[in-house]
Amino acid sequence: MSGTDLLPGDFHDLEHWAALWALPTEAARNHRRVNGDYHDLEAFYHALLPRMEAVLAYLGQFPADAALPAPARRLMHLGCAFMEVAPAVELFKEPRVPEAFPPERFEILL
Repeated sequence: MSGTDLLPGDFHDLEHWAALWALPTEAARNHRRVNGDYHDLEAFYHALLPRMEAVLAYLGQFPADAALPAPARRLMHLGCAFMEVAPAVELFKEPRVPEAFPPERFEILL
């Protein structure tokens, strides 16, 4: 993803992150996390953390069953990526869950 208007207007400052992290599936976001560099995850986490309240407020204006416009959908995917990365930064201090089965052994079906 590249270019402008990846995200709604109030979130243009996060477009760099959207180009990297606004992946449409849990499997893609999980793959990016477990194969990513920890310092990159940490930078992403710290960029999104202060904006998550605004992200949730913006997305909350849409009905849960609504088809989101593309920029809002990417913002939702970006928020999902933040939630995927948060435990790695807050708890594990590494991309993978320590002492867990290798993530390659799991298949995310959704």
